Amino acid sequence: MLSALLRQGGGLAQALQRSFGTAVGKGVTLLYLLWGLFLLCLEGRLYAGRMLSAGYRAGSPAAFLLVLLALVLWMARRKLAAFARAAEICWRVLALTLGLVLLFSILDVTPGYVLPVWFSDLPQAGAAALIPVGVLSCGVFAAFLGDKVERGEDERRRGLRRLLGGCVALTLLQFGVLAQLGPGLCARLEAPFLEVARGVGLEGAFQRVESIVAALWVLSDFALLGLLTFALRHMAGAVFGESGARWAPWAGTGLAFAGGMLLFPDDFAAEMLAETVAPLGNLVLAFVLPALALWAGWLRGRKK
Repeated sequence: MLSALLRQGGGLAQALQRSFGTAVGKGVTLLYLLWGLFLLCLEGRLYAGRMLSAGYRAGSPAAFLLVLLALVLWMARRKLAAFARAAEICWRVLALTLGLVLLFSILDVTPGYVLPVWFSDLPQAGAAALIPVGVLSCGVFAAFLGDKVERGEDERRRGLRRLLGGCVALTLLQFGVLAQLGPGLCARLEAPFLEVARGVGLEGAFQRVESIVAALWVLSDFALLGLLTFALRHMAGAVFGESGARWAPWAGTGLAFAGGMLLFPDDFAAEMLAETVAPLGNLVLAFVLPALALWAGWLRGRKK
């Protein structure tokens, strides 16, 4: 759907205005902008909680969040290409880390926790799949940067391969965690993958791998918060003009710090919203609204 909307060029903000009209398109873009601010607050608070659980329990979540948002703001005021290169490095480091953890823990796998899968299990599996799909759907904000990216045929094929590779990697990751801990234990744990990493180590070489993994997870937080901040800058430019684009990174990171600390005073509230409200909202913005935009654009084309 997003590919069809972006086929005429520009980013998602321009595509929404083509489909809905200028006024309604700006209103829908403003809705995306407000949701992006909410995600900035929520994901920032979750990052601060993970850093505390990584072994810095005596630290302050506000200090961790302030440092990360300062880095995101510094990067967001520069070119998108520099951020894209940094995000690709973060992706490679995280992929290597996750792969090594699963490789070292493969001896503890019990396939009987997952297999065999019966037809009666498919409805529950489909419902459970909505959560990771909803989490990954926040990537819809990258579509607002479409006017800054050249989309050649090779780039489309490469993007499709990476998407399929990411889905396969996510499936293997979930299979590995479930096959080691079992569904019941995974449901009770806050971070099942970190529990898997806890059992990884070589005597006399390295221990406490879960702390290293949790600390490296900040790279994913940097990439996500950076993407949201760049998207906010372009959405604000489409709605409020050049002045809005200029001040959006400052306002976004400032509101993310204040909102993360005030709206989510503890980890429990942030985690509950991240598991329920956030995936559902991401699904609506990634699938429902683009589908409505395609339908509205088709109707406008028929009228012409």
